[in-house]
Amino acid sequence: MSSKKKIVALMIGKKTSFGIPGKNIFKIHKKHLFEYPIISAIKSKKIDKLYISTDCPTIKKVSKKYKAKIIERPKSIQNPKTLTEDVLEHAHKYIKRDIGGIDKIKYYILLYANGAFLNQNLIVQAIKKLDKNKKFDSCVGVVNADMFTPIRAKIINRKNEIKPFVNLNYFKNITSNRDSAGCAYFMDLSLQIIKPICFEKMNGNQKPFLWLGQKILPFKKEFGGDIDATWQFTLLENWLKKNFS
Repeated sequence: MSSKKKIVALMIGKKTSFGIPGKNIFKIHKKHLFEYPIISAIKSKKIDKLYISTDCPTIKKVSKKYKAKIIERPKSIQNPKTLTEDVLEHAHKYIKRDIGGIDKIKYYILLYANGAFLNQNLIVQAIKKLDKNKKFDSCVGVVNADMFTPIRAKIINRKNEIKPFVNLNYFKNITSNRDSAGCAYFMDLSLQIIKPICFEKMNGNQKPFLWLGQKILPFKKEFGGDIDATWQFTLLENWLKKNFS
């Protein structure tokens, strides 16, 4: 038996969603949204095993053609409010048993059913980057969005007043210039390469994405994001035309 550690692709995708009901199975260019990240992982030729954690009948049925192993979710995590870390903890325990222990896993490629801003080249490049930077726990996509820096973020209080989202005293030399707070990067969770130890010990990791560990290596992308609003579908369609083959 080979002692080579395996790279495991794990997709998570639920049946229900608050933002866009049924978004994970929306059709784009004759494919369901969740199929795109699966195809990207397979085409990367980097994965040894493909697992899918879901409670969605359509995802279960369609993913059979990709030879995925389905992880059935118990009722305790079949809820729109279920936290990602709870789903990952359950899936990780299943995969460890199925594959023969955590020592058999090199990396997880974590796929979101609604994370289609992804292709095989991005996966290959991110794995190479994590290979070269062994002190990091994970390698994750990030997108620059200076127009959404914390100094521009607001809340609406109980008096219906617009107020700062964060304490602006933290920043120096704030102006109306969107760059005055420095560069702002947002996680693009379409691309996640993660060491399995991160799923073992989530407490104390960087919030809110506890499964990414403490030392997170950025992989800069031009654009991306998981789909949570209807306007994103138009952007995704255009991105897929240019970047997915």
